[in-house]
Amino acid sequence: MNLQARLDRVLPLVRQASELALSHFGKVQGHEKSDRTVVSEADELVERLLVEGLQRRFPGETIVGEEGGATGPLQGPVWSVDPIDGTSAYLSRLPHWGVSVGLLVEGRPVLGVVDLPLLGETCLAVAGQGAWMQTDRWGRQALRVRPWSEPDRESMFCVPSNFHRRYGAHFPGKLRSLGSTVAHVLLVARGDACAALMRVHLWDLAGCTAILTEAGGRLETLDGSPLNLLELLPGAAPLPDILASSPTGLAEMRTRVWRRAQGS
Repeated sequence: MNLQARLDRVLPLVRQASELALSHFGKVQGHEKSDRTVVSEADELVERLLVEGLQRRFPGETIVGEEGGATGPLQGPVWSVDPIDGTSAYLSRLPHWGVSVGLLVEGRPVLGVVDLPLLGETCLAVAGQGAWMQTDRWGRQALRVRPWSEPDRESMFCVPSNFHRRYGAHFPGKLRSLGSTVAHVLLVARGDACAALMRVHLWDLAGCTAILTEAGGRLETLDGSPLNLLELLPGAAPLPDILASSPTGLAEMRTRVWRRAQGS
């Protein structure tokens, strides 16, 4: 099955998952997991829908979910799902959260779908075919990262909410934390933010990495070492600090951002 055919089959499933998440929006509460992240009943229900839907559409292929772990080996096609990226934002009734599904083949992201239902935006990418955003208001728009220029007071850098405790930066513009990794990466992919910083797992990035890559951006570690998405699973290795930007922006931001020695 080619990638476009896969996208045609998975897109309706992601939108169905978004409708399920919306049906519980403002009606559920969260609880803290052992890793101190927050989960809700909606996350679990949406992930179940996504996993069962992927199993029917692509039998025998591995699926990795935030709440359910992996259903098979990490060779060949691997689907990774984040049922609600930005659960804290979702529980706080904020709009920056989304349903994310990505396909990796031998560790390379080749397809991504991220739906941000309260914003009315669906971002998609297929390897070699570009990245685009589909909205009811503006239709289809191609996504492209912003060519690097010297940041000014209006430049946006998307950061985690604990940035002030873990990191330092020489950056003249605005630091923004919206509570969702996919929202941050998509802002870079569409050229609205010059960079984003994160320390996250595979499911947070699998859907949006193909979109960023096809938009001309890249993910790299803050220290410049190679990034293997399949190593971003719990227990595989310590999570690295990751930058998203244009190729030139990655090199520039490394000179502006550092991790504090006492950060955890």
